[in-house]
Amino acid sequence: MYSFLLADFNVLKPDPGLLLWTLVIFLLVYFFVGRAAFKPIQKALKKRDEEIQDSIDEAKRVQAQMAQLKDDNAKLLAEAREESTRIIADAEAFARKRKEEAVTEAKEAAQKVSTDAQREIANMRDSAMADLKKEVGTMAIDIAEKVLQKELKSDANQTALVNELVKNLNYSSRHDQSTSSNPLR
Repeated sequence: MYSFLLADFNVLKPDPGLLLWTLVIFLLVYFFVGRAAFKPIQKALKKRDEEIQDSIDEAKRVQAQMAQLKDDNAKLLAEAREESTRIIADAEAFARKRKEEAVTEAKEAAQKVSTDAQREIANMRDSAMADLKKEVGTMAIDIAEKVLQKELKSDANQTALVNELVKNLNYSSRHDQSTSSNPLR
């Protein structure tokens, strides 16, 4: 039954009426499908194109923000390094100042100890001199006692004895003065 319809059909030599009707049907289908499907597809493609463009723009904006943040971070890092360098320099300066103060305080303390020691040496020397003078005075009194107790028969013996005692006292006082001028002697 279908062979009757296909009896004169030849693919290499089509019928012009068939071509015309195929073309008319194709154009009608194309027109209706175009109205029904192509416009929504075109709208969807346009919408997708806009979304892609918006995404690209957003990506560029985010990339610019990231670059700005990177620059800000670099500036903050540089400021932090600068601040840490300044803090370290301040700490080193404080340490040097404190060290100098400690050295100065130690020198002052050593000077005070030295001055106190010299003062104490001088006090001890003065005390020794006072004791020596006291002893010399005591000796002079003892000698005077002995002179008075001794029976002197002539004035010549008495004068010779006094001269000898004065000579001994002069020698003792010169010897004491030379030792007192040099405290290390």
